[in-house]
Amino acid sequence: MTSPSRLSRRAFSSLLGGAALLGAAGAACGGSGTGGRSIIFRIGLRTVRAPGEEEWGLFTTDTGWRVELTRARMVLGPIYLFENASPLQPSTLGRWMSRVGAVLMPTAHAHESFFSGGRVLGEWDREVVFDLLEGVGAARVLGHSPGIAGRARSFSLLLQPPSRALGVEAQALEGHSVWLEGTAVREGHRVPFRATVDFPAPVELQRVEFVPMEVELEDDGLFVVELHPHRWFEGALFDRLGGEGGQVSPDSQVYRALFVNLRRHTAFSAAWE
Repeated sequence: MTSPSRLSRRAFSSLLGGAALLGAAGAACGGSGTGGRSIIFRIGLRTVRAPGEEEWGLFTTDTGWRVELTRARMVLGPIYLFENASPLQPSTLGRWMSRVGAVLMPTAHAHESFFSGGRVLGEWDREVVFDLLEGVGAARVLGHSPGIAGRARSFSLLLQPPSRALGVEAQALEGHSVWLEGTAVREGHRVPFRATVDFPAPVELQRVEFVPMEVELEDDGLFVVELHPHRWFEGALFDRLGGEGGQVSPDSQVYRALFVNLRRHTAFSAAWE
C-alpha cells in the first residue's frame, strides 16, 4: 500500500481529479444545496513583468543584481483550484500557525494539509511546457476545463520533470523541470548563468501549495496562472557562482535559492478575465 507521504504523481493527480469530478457531480445533482452549478471555463498561463520594469525577463533582485533572462522554460501542472482560502492569507494565518508544527513534520500530516483547500472547483489535469519569454504580455490559453461556479480562494500546482507525453515539446528542457539562462550584473561584475532546476518525486517536493487568490468562476471566463520570475531569484548571490560555462550547480547557493523560491506561494499568482 502506498503511504500518503510517498504518493506518486499519477496517483496524486488521479485522486484530486476524482475529487473534482465528484464535486461537479454533486453540484449537478443539487442534493445537498451546497454546490454550485457546473461550468466550463478556460485556463491559461502568463509571465508577469517585475514592478517598475517595461520589459519581461528583466529585473533587479533584492541582493542588487540586475538580471536579464534570455531563455526561460519550465514544466508545470496539473493545476487545482480550491474553494477554501489559503492559510497564508492574513485572515487565516493565525489559525494556520497553530498547526504549523504538524505541517512541518515529514509525515502523512503534510499530505493532509494539501487537501485543506476543500472542494476542487476546477483543474487542468496535465503538465505543460511553458516558455516565459514567448508571446509575453498575453496569456497562453491551454484549453477548457470543467468546474463548479463559485468563489475560488486558493490554487495549487505541480512542478515536475517532463513526461514522455509531452513529446517533442519537452526536448529543449533535456529532462529538467526548469531551464533558465541569462546574465546577472552588479557593480560592473557580469555573471552569465544557466540554471537547470529539477523537481523529482516524491510529490511533496514538486507541489506549490496554497497560492492565495479571490476569483469568481463562471462560464466562458479565463483563469490565468501568472508566473513571477523576478521572485524566483530572491536571495540569489551570483558572485558565489563558480560553475563552468555559467552552469549553476545543484550545490550552489543560487540553485538552492531557485529551488526554494519556485515552490513558494509568492512565485505565482492568479487572475480572472
